[in-house]
Amino acid sequence: MKTKAVVIASGGIDSSTLLYKTVDEGYQVYALTFIYGQRHLKEIKSAELISEKLGIIHKVVNISSLNELLQGSALTDSSVDVPEVPETAEHYDTLKSTIVPNRNAIFLSIAIGYATSLEANHVFFGAHFSDRGVYPDCRKEFVDAFQESERLATDNPDLIIDAPFVDVDKSEIVKLGAKLGVPFKETWTCYKGGEKHCGVCSSCRERKRAFVDSGVEDPTGYEQ
Repeated sequence: MKTKAVVIASGGIDSSTLLYKTVDEGYQVYALTFIYGQRHLKEIKSAELISEKLGIIHKVVNISSLNELLQGSALTDSSVDVPEVPETAEHYDTLKSTIVPNRNAIFLSIAIGYATSLEANHVFFGAHFSDRGVYPDCRKEFVDAFQESERLATDNPDLIIDAPFVDVDKSEIVKLGAKLGVPFKETWTCYKGGEKHCGVCSSCRERKRAFVDSGVEDPTGYEQ
């Protein structure tokens, strides 16, 4: 019998590669995607498509009512401009406008509740090292501390919160995804919800750079 695992799937490169990785490793995967009041639902459609390609169970959870509580982020608040700058160290202060308060902790709490109901001990999410400088809930220290807290909350010492990319650069994730056959063209990264990736928001720039640094051909269509 396969080991059950819940995987948080956003529809982007990182979580899509993670889905392919967990399936490749033999887990019985249950994908979980959140509508949390983000500007568009393009990433939701990508997560659905990736899950369908893998033939795994996929649930979309609508917690968009949280939007009114999670203001101040360019991802959820239309009054905040999406930053159009390269993601380099000197621009970290600007990129902080894309932080959704406590988002990963919220997502993980729900995913752990789902895993507990499935009698699954493994919850995966795609935090990676390239995000460490901006997003506190993408750091290994957070993952370790949250795992300990949730083991107490669920009375399950075997619970594992696994972020296998937490010490891995995004370009390495692209290399792994290419090896596993991830359909990168079907993934969505852009903070804007246009027909194509805008090519200039900070998330698009990071996506572009990851493909360049990895040496993998970028199949993404960009407006700029």
